[in-house]
Amino acid sequence: MLLILFHVSCAMGSPVLEVDENISEDEFYSDNYTNPDSLEAHRIATTASDSNLSQVKINDEFKPRETVSPDGNFSVHMKAVSTGSDMGIEEYVINNTQTGRETVIHGVATMGYYAVAFSPDSKMYAAPKIISCDDGRNCQYVIDISSAETNELLHRELIPYYKEDTKYTPMEWDRSSVYEIYWSEDGSSIVYDILGADIDGGTYPTTLVTNRLNVNYTELREMNGYVEPTAEFAQEANNSEEPPMYYAPQEQQEEDTSADENEAVAAPGFGILPAFVAMAILIVGRSLRRRSR
Repeated sequence: MLLILFHVSCAMGSPVLEVDENISEDEFYSDNYTNPDSLEAHRIATTASDSNLSQVKINDEFKPRETVSPDGNFSVHMKAVSTGSDMGIEEYVINNTQTGRETVIHGVATMGYYAVAFSPDSKMYAAPKIISCDDGRNCQYVIDISSAETNELLHRELIPYYKEDTKYTPMEWDRSSVYEIYWSEDGSSIVYDILGADIDGGTYPTTLVTNRLNVNYTELREMNGYVEPTAEFAQEANNSEEPPMYYAPQEQQEEDTSADENEAVAAPGFGILPAFVAMAILIVGRSLRRRSR
């Protein structure tokens, strides 16, 4: 029963191990990311002055760009899609470049160039979204981790920022927006930028904060139906290698040595029969002598 409970608790656990808030620039650049082009937006946000860096200007000037998975099999871009009322709206779509299939990714919310960050194996993507929005206020942000192949949601991580906030936020800003999102090349972390702003006479001077989700990449892959990459690579390597030529003789040699040892131990046993015969002859000889006397 305890074993069952242990497995259930593990299955219900979050792949996000911990959250590092407000990491430094040195920490940010200590990792390589799957979409290095997106670092351009981060540099713009960190080097621009408050008078030039504003949510309004960034929203007007930043145009969505295509994000391509590391293996080139998937891409995400914004396009006008038709709705039930025949009105076209702009949505992000994920395109499988192998099959040509396009799937809409609903609710992506970012003010940066790139909408998503792909995992190193190109089988998952992370996207910032808004949930629980009430007339444009108190819009709670999340990071959704989804399968690139099926677009199925694998994990949703709530992040403590709100758009046009009337609630408490960690920075006590009047509003905040997700800016960019990045996935480290080793898979262990998903990083996202938040722009926070104080309303000031129609101008929105902003401050950039960068948080990092430390994730169990192996668990995420298992949730998506895949095994640990290193295990795959090891299996492929083992299949491609020629079998060693000397393994069988070594095993045979060990068996032969064991047999020799058994024979060596048993050999002294064969000297018992001559000794017994000699003793019998000696006893018979003594008996004959006594009778002759």
